[in-house]
Amino acid sequence: MSKQSKRERQRLNREARREAEVAATRRRKQMRTARTVGILAIPVIVVFVVWQLFSSGGASEPDRNFSKPGTVTLKPDTLYSATMDTSEGEITIALDADSAPKSVQNFVFLARKHFYDGLTFHRVAKDFVIQGGDPQGNGRGGPGYQLTGADAVETPPNGYQPGSVAWAKGEQDPPGTAGSQFFIVTSTGQGLDTINTPPYQYGIIGNVADPGSLDVAKKIGALAPANGDGKPTKKVTINKVRILETPEPTLPSEPAPPPPSG
Repeated sequence: MSKQSKRERQRLNREARREAEVAATRRRKQMRTARTVGILAIPVIVVFVVWQLFSSGGASEPDRNFSKPGTVTLKPDTLYSATMDTSEGEITIALDADSAPKSVQNFVFLARKHFYDGLTFHRVAKDFVIQGGDPQGNGRGGPGYQLTGADAVETPPNGYQPGSVAWAKGEQDPPGTAGSQFFIVTSTGQGLDTINTPPYQYGIIGNVADPGSLDVAKKIGALAPANGDGKPTKKVTINKVRILETPEPTLPSEPAPPPPSG
């Protein structure tokens, strides 16, 4: 082999080694970059997951489809109430667990399952009622079951008045039929006179607990459409319903009468 050919082959070998070293260096840099990106991505992912949990309040999606009614045991000597946070204000409802335990059990079950959270008041009847609790928002939705017949809830003994909260039902449904839709009576008038004819048809849930809450219901009632009955002119959302339990106050016992003298 000539000296020139030998030098040429050595030159080619040197270039091949340099190219191999350059490629190896490039691969090492790429691996370091990938490790760095992976390490930096871990806290970003953690922050994203935590943000998602806090932004959703850590709560699960509401349950709105049941094959049968839920079971709720009401505690004795306990007052039950519901705080309904709406886009127009807060409505507090005193639940009538003593006179209507089946009715209150159904309402408490749905509320604790977050059924009502995010639903709307889909119907407003002028000077009469506001109605909500329909997951379809058109008056035809429900929880997937219906309490009727032997399972029907309790109707009131003395009818309805402004502030009454009761279950909505179809005209052909038997008295005390209940699902998830409810109404709140906002004022006296012809509409109230119509449903205040015995035998009373609508299962009672309770009553609006204070004048301020009734004012909120009336504020929603003022959003009736031009024809007087239908979808409100402004969307009204039920943000959340919370159930509160308060021990019933115990009345002090009367002192024993003094023993007879003599």
